[in-house]
This record gives sequence, C-alpha cells and structure tokens, in this order.
Amino acid sequence: MQRGTGEEFNTLNIIKILTRTWFTGLLYCLAGCGYVFYGFLYCIRIVQTKKTTWIIAAGFVFAAIAGAVYHIETRPPGPDVELVIAPGTPVRTVARRLAQSRVVWCAPCLRLWLRVCGTEKRVQAGRYMFRENDGIIAAARKLRRAEPLFVSVTIPEGLTIEETASRCAAALGIDSAAFVQACLGEENARRLGIDAATLEGYLFPDTYRFDPHPSPDEVVRRLVRRFEEVYAGLARGPVAEKYTREQIVTLASIIEKEAALAEERPHISGVFHNRLRRGVALGADPTVRYALRKFSGPLRVSELNNPSPYNTRIHRGLPPGPICSPGRASIEAALFPLETNDMYFVARWDGSGGHDFSVTNAEHERKKQQIRRSVDMRKQQTAKEQL
Repeated sequence: MQRGTGEEFNTLNIIKILTRTWFTGLLYCLAGCGYVFYGFLYCIRIVQTKKTTWIIAAGFVFAAIAGAVYHIETRPPGPDVELVIAPGTPVRTVARRLAQSRVVWCAPCLRLWLRVCGTEKRVQAGRYMFRENDGIIAAARKLRRAEPLFVSVTIPEGLTIEETASRCAAALGIDSAAFVQACLGEENARRLGIDAATLEGYLFPDTYRFDPHPSPDEVVRRLVRRFEEVYAGLARGPVAEKYTREQIVTLASIIEKEAALAEERPHISGVFHNRLRRGVALGADPTVRYALRKFSGPLRVSELNNPSPYNTRIHRGLPPGPICSPGRASIEAALFPLETNDMYFVARWDGSGGHDFSVTNAEHERKKQQIRRSVDMRKQQTAKEQL
C-alpha cells in the first residue's frame, strides 16, 4: 500500500475536500474565518496591552501541536492490518478498532476527519487492508475502497471439469489450470471421498459464496462436499441398491446432456434403464462428444464409430465414468426412473427441445423419417420466404 504524501496537506486539497461537502464545507469555512478574524482582533488587543509574551507562547504551542501531528502522520509504515467491517457497524467502532490496531493515533480525530471529508456515512461493509501507522488521512482514504466480504459463482448443470474451471476462474479469480489439476487423478479424488479416476461428475452445480481470493483446492472441496450432501439426501430405493454411486452419477450425467426439458428426465431415464437391463447399447451421442471433446456441430459417421470406451453407440452398458456434473433433478431421475416400455427416443428438432419415444425399433425409425421430412419441409418453406 502507498502512503499519502505531503501534498495532501496543501491548501488546494483542503479546498477540494471542503467543496465536496457543499453546505457543511461552507459552514466550516465561515466558522474558520470567524475564528481567524477573532484571533486577529485578540492579537491586536494583546499587542496594545504589551502582552507579546502570550503571542509568542501561543505561537510555540501551535507550532508544537502542528509538528507533533505531522510527525505522527508521517511515521514509517508497519505490518499489514486486515479489518473486516460487518454490515451495520458504527463508524465509532471502526475508528476505535483502527486505533487499537495502531493504524491511526486518535479514534475521535479519525471520526472528525471523516465528517469533514463527507465520507462518514459512506463507509461500507467489507474487507479492508491497512498498515500500522497509516495515519488518519491515509486511513480515511482507504475506507472508501472496500473489498467485498464474499465473492459468488454459479455453476450450471452439465459442465465438464474444464468448463467449471473456466467459470470459477472468471468469477473467483483462481488459476483454472490449478483447478483442473486438483480434479484429476485417483489420489485427489479419494482424498475427497470419491472412489473414481477423476472428479468429473462430482463438482455439484449450485451457487456458492467464498471469501475473496479462495484457493483452487478450497473451491473444489466445497463443490464436492455439496455433491455429497445432495446425493446423501437422494440415495434410496431399488436403483441405489442395485448400482454403485459412480454408476448412478454416470447415468445422471448422460440424462443431463440428453434432456432439454425437465419433465422428460424421468422418461429418458426409464429408457436408459430398460436398455441397461436388456443389455442394449445406450446409443447416447453426448458420450461420443465427450470422448471426442466435440460439444457442438454434427457428428460424422467415422466419429460415431470411434472405439473409445465412452462411445455408447458401439459399447454396451455405462461408460467408464460421468461425462459432466449432473444437477439434482438428473440424479433424482437416474434414481427414480419412469416405469415405461419405451426403448428409444429421438429429438423432434422443432425448437421445443422435446423427444418422441418409441417401444420398437420400427416405430422409432418411422418417427425419425417423419421428423426428417418435417425438417426438410421447414427448410424449403424458409427458402421460399427468403426469395
């Protein structure tokens, strides 16, 4: 922190301060002029009565006081002092705490200076950094700049580790690379109670508040701890007994990516449970996109045949792990699927985000053809309207 210089004591700065106080400043100016004029008359009276000794004594006293104040205000700075001001804290309490911490030498003088500057009622709750021997003027200036008590970040559903790291870095100012590194490896996962190769899927989507400047490890721990709390409140029933936690979170992550409409999550879950029970490949394109790290654009036939164990088009059962962090609704859907005979679903591509569900492959293929014809018709209609 830089210290205030002597130029802050000159007449121009004092005039600027008094100007900002408007009417209050005018009153101080008038009062000051009155005292000066009264003092001038008093000095003349003393001179006329031959009491020049009193004038000299008063001058020495004034000079001594001014020198003492200047000496105190310009002492070398000491160690850093952190001050957290809670909402509703009175200014007198703030001044007293600063005096106790040796930031200022006089609490009442600090309050008076804040009043003169017009900032007494503008001291906000927050986190402040001072140094011992800062002095009244420097401390008053710093009281105008508070760091927030908390910083917040909102993690949406369906983000990967890298996407979560990017969002946390932007909101919290942490190192995204260090965040990703803290999420990788079995050792890091098991240290947080997760029996998995990485923390993919366990960085629970929610809104979080942190102290300013949290470490990446601290952020990761909070997100994982929140997952543990939510999952513990949901894990019950036959599905929780049949599958491991990692398998349920993996299925929930696929549901999260497939379901655009909240009401369809249990239905999509029911289809996936039917396919798992019958040993049929899930056929979920989001798992292929995760393997390729291709999260937008069409998938080519060669990409759909990628041999990655995450490719649920060619491999039966669940992939090796989650493909994103699912939210509460998707975890709940994975645990409590809709009872249905449907084995297939296809996106309608009509802008609604919904799907058509089918029991048989023949029905599924027929619906796909209908959707394609409908899409082609809309494209033709749009082309005609543009001509």
